[in-house]
Amino acid sequence: MRIILIPLFLLLFATGFSTGQPGEGKTLYEHHCSRCHGTDGARGLFGAKNLQKSLLPDTAIALQIRNGKRIMPSFKKKFTPDQINEVSAYIKTLRIPAI
Repeated sequence: MRIILIPLFLLLFATGFSTGQPGEGKTLYEHHCSRCHGTDGARGLFGAKNLQKSLLPDTAIALQIRNGKRIMPSFKKKFTPDQINEVSAYIKTLRIPAI
C-alpha cells in the first residue's frame, strides 16, 4: 500500500494539488509576505528575494515557506500544507516570463 501512496502523494504535491479556497494563496501572500516581497513580488525589503525573477521549482518554494530562510520566518505552524501550496502557486503567478 505504501508503494502506491507515497508516489501518489509526491505527484499531488508536485502538481500543486489543493483543496484550499480559490484565491486563498493571494490573500495569504498579501497578508504575510507582501510586507517584504511587495504586492508584485519585486520589493526586496530586508534582503527578501525578487519573486518576479525566481526560478525555484514548486517543492523549493513550499520548503522555504514551510521552514523559512535567514530572516524570513517559518510558516509551518501558521499555514496548513494546502495553504502552503496555495501561496506557492500564487507566487509563481508573480513571475515575469523570460524573453
